[in-house]
Amino acid sequence: MTTPLKIESEFHFDRRGRGFRKELKPGEGPRRPAEPGRLPRVTRFMALAIRIDRLLRDGAVESYAELARLGHVTRARVTQVMNLLHLAGHARPALR
Repeated sequence: MTTPLKIESEFHFDRRGRGFRKELKPGEGPRRPAEPGRLPRVTRFMALAIRIDRLLRDGAVESYAELARLGHVTRARVTQVMNLLHLAGHARPALR
């Protein structure tokens, strides 16, 4: 006959990894003020998307694939950046 083995231990799961959402209460502003002279990341990516769109329209580059090769990024990343144009109302049919 075997006797049951019982192990007890406490675990703590910290769910504050990547993607952690900070909950702001009404009336609260940002906790850390932006550094003077530094633009938010999304603003820089939006400017990049607008510039890339201009390069595509002018024919300086042929496709997202060419942009990805030139920028040493994936085609998916180029698409992500270019999708910001949909938020700005600049959207046009995608080139691939």
